[in-house]
Amino acid sequence: IGNATMSASRTQSYEFGFNVQIGQNWAYSVMGWVKDMDQLSSAKTYRSMLGEYQVASNGDYGVARGIDLTLENRGQKVNTMIQYTYSKAQANGEYDKAAFGNQIVDAPSQEFTMPFDRPHDLTVQLYASDLPFDVNAALTGFYQSGLPYTGTYELDSGEPKPDLIRKYGKRADPFKQIDLSFSKFIEYDDLKLTLGLNVFNVFDIRNPIDIYPETGDPTTRSEYYTQEIGLPEEGKTISNSFYDTPWHFSSPREINFFMRFDYK
Repeated sequence: IGNATMSASRTQSYEFGFNVQIGQNWAYSVMGWVKDMDQLSSAKTYRSMLGEYQVASNGDYGVARGIDLTLENRGQKVNTMIQYTYSKAQANGEYDKAAFGNQIVDAPSQEFTMPFDRPHDLTVQLYASDLPFDVNAALTGFYQSGLPYTGTYELDSGEPKPDLIRKYGKRADPFKQIDLSFSKFIEYDDLKLTLGLNVFNVFDIRNPIDIYPETGDPTTRSEYYTQEIGLPEEGKTISNSFYDTPWHFSSPREINFFMRFDYK
């Protein structure tokens, strides 16, 4: 049930940082931040003679905190920038409507890791504009902690059930990717032509973006589910391709070529 007396959610944000230039070629920065959120949308359970019902309310809360580190080397033949972020996101609910239909009693809640939490995030960029034939090149590498997920425990029948005591207590494999780009400028009278080539995911790394919680793997299910794979004459009910999930992986290598025309 809706609630017209609800107030707006609140966020208290604190940030600090500094940038330092060292000589003509080096610079670094350190930034820290905290976001404290409360009065987020939730739901409260009420009981009446006609049954139970839930009413929207302000009650959820959470906090996100982190530190950003940046190191730059510029003015050289190869310019470099390294960015690293360590962060943590916790709350007592994943999203506004998480409590609807899931919260049977209004028991005390506690914060847990959010599904979008990525503690470690590293980016390395290399850029060169003084290559042969006046070609510009850039190389970018990414590393990010894997997605958190809720593990499972097995019943006596072997059926996996979510381990809600340790909600989002496990983490999938990290995300890794390297991108490469080339560009060249050609000028003729009032025309400037830009030719470019972008290669995304150079090493064709298939990063998991979704997994099966009982195994922590994007392709493998537990024996409880695979025991039904086989032919109908064997008494089985599922085909070999039933659990094929190519959408559980990130995009494969991608190569793009582009041309741009600029007129003065």
